[in-house]
Amino acid sequence: MFMIKKIYGIFFLTILLSTQTFADECSQVPDANSIYRSISESTASNLSIRRLQQIVGVTADGIWGRQSDAAYSNLISRCNSYTYPGISLIVNEAKITDFYKNQTVFEQIPFQSCSNEKIPIYGEIKAKPEVGAVVGGAVLGGIIGKTVTKKDRGAAVGAIIGGAIANESQKSKTKTEVIGYENLQRCETKFKNSPKEEIVYSYSTITFILDGKEQTIEFQKLQ
Repeated sequence: MFMIKKIYGIFFLTILLSTQTFADECSQVPDANSIYRSISESTASNLSIRRLQQIVGVTADGIWGRQSDAAYSNLISRCNSYTYPGISLIVNEAKITDFYKNQTVFEQIPFQSCSNEKIPIYGEIKAKPEVGAVVGGAVLGGIIGKTVTKKDRGAAVGAIIGGAIANESQKSKTKTEVIGYENLQRCETKFKNSPKEEIVYSYSTITFILDGKEQTIEFQKLQ
């Protein structure tokens, strides 16, 4: 019997200590939320990030990543379920106590996210003369010149004229290429979570004596 009482004593002591630890942990939520807001606004110092990492129980390396964010969310989730008693009222020898929650809620705050992009600018530029086309024109001109004049001199003149015509034809050719870049800023509206605390009514209890025994009943008030 003594052993059973001792086990129960240890059990309830463990619950009491864990409850106190939980309450102490949740008392740091306002500080945690304040630092988290500065992180979401990109204004948090390395020291602040380390402090929040210590609060949420991860390695305090000053780098806020997925693991840190998950630990913060876990802390908020746990503490949102934590209730604490308010002021008790005595009504007809019965004690009525209201319980509340310090809940963290998140607001979606819009912000502009901008980035610079290089947009290519296209233009028409002169194409470089193709040597093959000029040579081909000269050869063709030479053949035509010799055919018409029946002389080598005519072939030479024809080659010169044919080459010149082919060269001029090449000069008039253009092609489309990138001639520069334009810096263009693109912006879009994004949203970030901004935490804030709210005190929310949770439930009430009424405690009274009935047949010499203390009775406690939990109930919800009409809001």
